Amino acid sequence: MRTLFVGGVVFTGREFRSTDLLVVDDRIVEIWAGSRRSDVDRVVDCRFRVIAPSFIDLHAHLRFPGVDEVDDPASIVAAGLTGGFGVIVAMANTVPPIDRLSRWEAARAAYEGLPIEVIQAATVTMGREGQELVDFTVLVEAGAQVFSDDGSGIQRSDVMRDALLASAFYDVLIAQHSEDAFLAGDGVANEGPLAETLGLHAIPEVAESVMVARDIELLKVIPGRLHLQHVTSRESLNLFRQAKREGLRISGEVTPHHLLLTDQLVAAGDSNFKVNPPLRSLSTQMALVQGVLDGTFDVIATDHAPHPPSRKDLPFAQAAFGLLGLAEAMPVAWTALGRRLPSGWNGLSFDQELSGPEWSALGHLLGALTTGPAAILGRSSRLTPGAQADLVVLDPNEGPREVPSRWYRSSNSPYRQEKLVGRVDSVWLAGRQMVEEGEVVTRV
Repeated sequence: MRTLFVGGVVFTGREFRSTDLLVVDDRIVEIWAGSRRSDVDRVVDCRFRVIAPSFIDLHAHLRFPGVDEVDDPASIVAAGLTGGFGVIVAMANTVPPIDRLSRWEAARAAYEGLPIEVIQAATVTMGREGQELVDFTVLVEAGAQVFSDDGSGIQRSDVMRDALLASAFYDVLIAQHSEDAFLAGDGVANEGPLAETLGLHAIPEVAESVMVARDIELLKVIPGRLHLQHVTSRESLNLFRQAKREGLRISGEVTPHHLLLTDQLVAAGDSNFKVNPPLRSLSTQMALVQGVLDGTFDVIATDHAPHPPSRKDLPFAQAAFGLLGLAEAMPVAWTALGRRLPSGWNGLSFDQELSGPEWSALGHLLGALTTGPAAILGRSSRLTPGAQADLVVLDPNEGPREVPSRWYRSSNSPYRQEKLVGRVDSVWLAGRQMVEEGEVVTRV
């Protein structure tokens, strides 16, 4: 099957090019504006569209094993496809947690045969209790490459030291939920005047940054691989920047919701805005956006966390942490960046050179969804001749077709009232079309 994508702008993973792209079977054969249409089986019109590598989510909660009333692997994969994702890393804070080989293999088996590649993480410690390391040898030999106690930070410095030592020895990733449990306490919202007014226990930014500082200090003497999950503190961002300048083996992610939403949305008591780390102040949100625009963040990751109404339709303080975000990740992040671009910006222009702040912002966004996470996983996702044809066609000027996605079984979306910009039109994995005009066209 020879498919020619014509008239679009290709983001190769490194640069934008106004060109055509030819796919033969499952491979990219040619990226050249002079491709002959008469020699192909199908022509895909991509005018006023951007063609990019398919997205990679380093941080999502797929809830298997877990509770049957929340999203299942099939529904989440369908939502992920419509969001442009070809690879998802599933967190290990399941019920029970994935802290041993038998559970890791069972979880991985649940995703076999699905069109999206699911990389199953394992926990760092047994039971996610932060006391005893899992058996890294057995899990790594089976294929585990990401370890995270996400949902809980590793409180003991000696345990984190040993985890980084294991990371260095096996060359695997330790993904840390940076939160000092003693400073966070039973907090449910960002520390500030609003939490005080509402009488909510607060989680200060320093609860995150002190753990980031500790782990960076450990990383200076241990050549492990540390990944900072869902960064939401201005000081964490400063520490992360400096650690990268010093050449440490560190990477970091920011979520779409922390780029777009602020703690002021908590005022109405809607538990769909309850997330951990909490939504932060406007000034912190602006700093996080700048961290994407200047290339500090390697990754934009969803922290997608579905919950049933029984856990969300409660008073704010009692409701579960977490929100939906797979299908909406690109438009949410692009909307957040667009709001910080020069005033008067009304969309991305295809009638001029592919330069300027708008194209630069889109390049950083797409890099953080594609080549950034790919590099952390030790793979390449660039669109080059010979590469597997995993790609998305997106419209940066139109809004999503539906929010939230109808593929979700859960309903805890915070985006119903947001006017979002950006839309994934089609998705192709290994040269096979998975999504067409926002509709899943392959069996999940």
